[in-house]
This record gives sequence, structure tokens and C-alpha cells, in this order.
Amino acid sequence: MAAVPHDAVPPGRLSGRPRTLTIWAGRLLTAVAAAHLAFFLATSTEFVPDWLSGALWADIPLDAPMPQAQAFFWQLVGSFAVPTALLGLLLSRFAREGRALPGYVTWTVAAWVTVCASTLEPSGFPVGLVPAAMLVTARLTANGASRRPEGAVRR
Repeated sequence: MAAVPHDAVPPGRLSGRPRTLTIWAGRLLTAVAAAHLAFFLATSTEFVPDWLSGALWADIPLDAPMPQAQAFFWQLVGSFAVPTALLGLLLSRFAREGRALPGYVTWTVAAWVTVCASTLEPSGFPVGLVPAAMLVTARLTANGASRRPEGAVRR
């Protein structure tokens, strides 16, 4: 029988409070990503012709300031908003099915959001601390529940 990693929640065992926290963390990640995309879509439409014309392919020296068209590209299309929305949808779906994503997903999201929130201000990253904390709480709560012997009562 294979050894179960220390932070592994057994498949199909995500239920109760950890399941609810994970569903809502996924929904919040998706909502934050959607808000990010909506905000920057509204503020960057004037640069779309530059993006489509190939202006982003220009050779810009590393010590030169970034052109606005390129900056807005990285704030919208090139941002982490789309992968974050997909991660949020995946978290919610897996949790609804009673499945937990691997622990490294929880800890990576928590570390990434914490570093970004503490490094870049003002930004929307502090909002990401809420779903990150929910994921960590769900992970720790689920791990505690999975280590109790069957029939044991939690005090």
C-alpha cells in the first residue's frame, strides 16, 4: 500500500466546512479575476488596435520605459487573471464533487498572493488574501478530520 503524503486529503473525502470554504474560495478567485479583466478591459480598449497591428513586437531596450500599449496588454490579456479564473472554477468544481486539489495548490496560491499583496500596493492583491486564507483553513481543517480515527468525536 502506498504511503499517503502528509498534507493529502483522501480523494472523495472533502466534505462539510472544508468543502464549503473551498467552493467559496474558488468563487471568490473567479470573481476577483473577472473584476480585474472587466476593469482593465474598460480602460484599455484604445490600445487594442496597437495590439492587433503588431506594435507589441517592437524591440524595446531593457532600460527604456514600457510603452502604454504594452503595459495595458500585460494588465489585461497577459495578466494572471485568466488562469486565476480557471483555477477558481476548478477549485469550485472539485469541491462540489467532494475532491480536493493537491496541497501544493493551496500553499502556492497562499504564498503567491501574500508576496504580491505585501510587495505591490496599491493593488487588488490584498483581496486575494481572503480566498487564500479560506483555502488554507479548508486544507488544515480537512487534514485534521482525515487523521481522526473513524467514529472518533471531535471536541
